Amino acid sequence: MSRIFTLRLTAFAAVVLLWSGCAGGSTTIGEGPSGLDPSHPTTTITLPDGAQVTAELAITREAQTQGMMFRTNLRPGEGMLFPFEEMAPRAFWMFQTLVPLDIIWLDDNKRIVEISANSPPCRTVLDDCPTYGGSAHSTYVLELAAGQAAAHKLTVGSQLEF
Repeated sequence: MSRIFTLRLTAFAAVVLLWSGCAGGSTTIGEGPSGLDPSHPTTTITLPDGAQVTAELAITREAQTQGMMFRTNLRPGEGMLFPFEEMAPRAFWMFQTLVPLDIIWLDDNKRIVEISANSPPCRTVLDDCPTYGGSAHSTYVLELAAGQAAAHKLTVGSQLEF
């Protein structure tokens, strides 16, 4: 074999190996690209154990209605925060949400008042999707990747900072 052919074959093999390593299967929680929308504002939330979460802010009515719908990934350390103007009971649903979530309700003082851990996705029609929470009055709702509330030992009464 000529030296040029050997170099081309080696380069081709390297490209194939790189490409096959980049091609992937389905994205799951904790893997893959960020689940946050870079065009939306974010805030940093500090959990009681000192861990920090970058939370996309769902400020507008449209953003709050859409929430995490159609997102294929949410990594640990990421979330979505829904700030509201006043304390009220707020039920959430998982319609067209593709990944399971921990949904955490907080009061005016940013203390957890309710948690729905491992809320499963609902890909059926809206009327068939259950709602979660709404038992306690809240001003904020935080969505994290499923399992993060338990991983950080979040409980009712835990204080978050943001």
